[in-house]
Amino acid sequence: MTYLTGLALGISAGGKLHQLLGGARFSLVHTLPGRRRYQHDDLLNNQELAAEWEQHLIRVKGINTVKVNPVTGSILVEYSCQEEYIDLVMNYLNELHKRPGPRDDYGKLGVNIRSLCRRMNRNVFRNTGYTLDLRTVLAIIMFVCGTAKIWKLGQRPAGPQMVWWAYSLLKGRC
Repeated sequence: MTYLTGLALGISAGGKLHQLLGGARFSLVHTLPGRRRYQHDDLLNNQELAAEWEQHLIRVKGINTVKVNPVTGSILVEYSCQEEYIDLVMNYLNELHKRPGPRDDYGKLGVNIRSLCRRMNRNVFRNTGYTLDLRTVLAIIMFVCGTAKIWKLGQRPAGPQMVWWAYSLLKGRC
């Protein structure tokens, strides 16, 4: 990798990380007792997100009306609960919005990996007469390989590390 390629990759990753960690947030534009107007950059010209947030917010106990305007990127919330509760709800909605969804590429990869591991675990469990699961089989393999490397080859710390991994996998299973 050249210096320029590494620099471009670092800038791209940094931008995504900033968007994920800091990115767009709710900003409180105006407040009156029982009424608040927020602004969020991701709402601008995003009808789907506006409809989704409106559906989520209207179901919250204590929130009376919600009006989301994708043209201006604003949310008008009228409520009859405490101010701190509204702050918690809006912070939660912001955190929820930052997470990748199951339809995102990142979310799909995680879902696919988890479902593959669950299928493998079920197959191992069935094929061993319902006595071993995938976690236990991997722990046994790591324990045997680690112990063999310690005794036969005198390797350290690779062998003890495998034993520790095996212990960590089995911890809490008794």
